[in-house]
Amino acid sequence: WNHDFIGGYAGISPDIVVAGYGNGSLRVFDTRSRNGGPESSLNNSRTSASRRRWRYSEYDEHTSWIVDLSFTNYGGRYEVISGCVAGNIKFWDLRYSTSVRSLDHKMQMTALAVHSNVPMFATGSPAQFIKVMSHDGATQQVIRYHEQISGQRIGPVSCLSFHPHMPFLAAGFADDVVSLYAPANTEV
Repeated sequence: WNHDFIGGYAGISPDIVVAGYGNGSLRVFDTRSRNGGPESSLNNSRTSASRRRWRYSEYDEHTSWIVDLSFTNYGGRYEVISGCVAGNIKFWDLRYSTSVRSLDHKMQMTALAVHSNVPMFATGSPAQFIKVMSHDGATQQVIRYHEQISGQRIGPVSCLSFHPHMPFLAAGFADDVVSLYAPANTEV
């Protein structure tokens, strides 16, 4: 759930749930659906309620495991951005049956973070770098070394997360180090 305590839900609505799967598919669930839920599948009676299923939309454009997906509402456009291990990044408008844009990261990806209010996202790689990019695919920065430790290369990236309101990026690495990154003219 993309929720912050100041502004509410960062997604389309609290009733829309998007899940990424190991086969590369995305499923969008609407919890307001009147088509039953988990409790109706537990019902053993032969009523129509026992035959109901969750209604969902499925998208199958990714080729491998979904690393992460996030809602973004930059510029009044409510999109879902997803990325898979193979390095494909897709932008989805849930009103359409296919993605509206695609970017090829060209490297294996182990982490993806999307800023909900600023048009940027970051990808992490097992090849020991973080790439910060704009929504049009332009690389803004490549991070290969720890800032405070002279000459120490970062480890394989295992997780990334943006601050919900500021352009700060937190990164976790397989070598047990956690770092916080901020724009050059910002004090953390």
